[in-house]
Amino acid sequence: MIWNNSRIIFEAFVILYFLVINSMYTMVFLVSFFEVRIQNRRAFIDDYEHLNNSKLAPGVSLIVSAYNERVLIKDSVRSYLNLQYPRFEIIVVNDGSTDDTLEILAKEFGLIKTFKRLRTHARCKPVKGYYVTERDSNLIVIDKQNGGKADALNAGINAAHYPYFASLDGDAILQGDALLRIMKPIYENPNKVVGVGGIIRVMNDCDLEDGQVKEIRMSRNPLVIFQILEYIRAFTAGRTGFSLLKSLPIASGAFSLYNTTMAREMGGYDPNAIGEDFEFITRVHRTMREKKRDYEVKFRAYPICWTEVPSTIKALAKQRNRWHRGLTGVLQKHEKMLFNPRYGSIGLFSLPFFFLFEFMGPIVEGIGYIYILTSVPSLKGSKRCNA
Repeated sequence: MIWNNSRIIFEAFVILYFLVINSMYTMVFLVSFFEVRIQNRRAFIDDYEHLNNSKLAPGVSLIVSAYNERVLIKDSVRSYLNLQYPRFEIIVVNDGSTDDTLEILAKEFGLIKTFKRLRTHARCKPVKGYYVTERDSNLIVIDKQNGGKADALNAGINAAHYPYFASLDGDAILQGDALLRIMKPIYENPNKVVGVGGIIRVMNDCDLEDGQVKEIRMSRNPLVIFQILEYIRAFTAGRTGFSLLKSLPIASGAFSLYNTTMAREMGGYDPNAIGEDFEFITRVHRTMREKKRDYEVKFRAYPICWTEVPSTIKALAKQRNRWHRGLTGVLQKHEKMLFNPRYGSIGLFSLPFFFLFEFMGPIVEGIGYIYILTSVPSLKGSKRCNA
């Protein structure tokens, strides 16, 4: 009797849980649908040429975190050097690579070691070398002790010369107009917009030429295809919707842009955070809300960044394990924001959404699988009794 009642309660809970989660996803997707249509229409109307030629365009420091990126680092840096934007610099931070990443950069771009004392706005591991090049005046390479991606980004924030910085991965490729497009919301409202996230697309099996994706090809690897669909859902639908609802909870560390002064005031990224990008943007929301500042963090569906995704089950499992531990760490560190009206829609909607459905989802599903397996013998027994 107790087992039957417990089973009925659990089944009702699961049905209710999935009704709520699907209703939430449907709402976010509908909001995203109309916003993507608007952004798509504006993508062909907006005068990016004017922004590209404007003397008033704010400068951007592209901070590239590189650890053992020998395969793609050359193509990545070339794609950044060829970007359309009036004022930008590229700061490649070699985070104690154990391969020849630094040597490849030195040979390809003619690096010259120099001396420069960096101000410590954000804590990071000691810097071993500071390199410039005569060939590309806007390229800087910093060689430092290994400290992780957040630590490398902090070194870049310390070295940045411009009022905005973009976080990039060493194996990412930016489309030529990506920087113009991601800066457009800031150009339109510089006093309010403090951060912008860009879309990530999968480039596994695509053809690269001169640091650009020349031919898009669909991978034949089922794992990669699964992730392509997942990225479309997460970025085009999910983050667009969250952004419009003024509760964007995460901007990918592979391509996101922030106000440099704000980041320095916050002490940069948390080197102890597993999901440094998620933790940083959550802290941005928390800081702005607690200081009662009028701000926005936006997502744009068309500044495209290409990256490679895991192609093996082992690599994918390692990535997802890291993501979930990162989510757990953020929820623990910022638990006071959960269901707290002081933090607006980020505290009442997006963080509870991530807690209830992204964090609790695998737990509920796991219990559901166990429930199904343990119910099989009782179902067989009931059939025999009925017979």
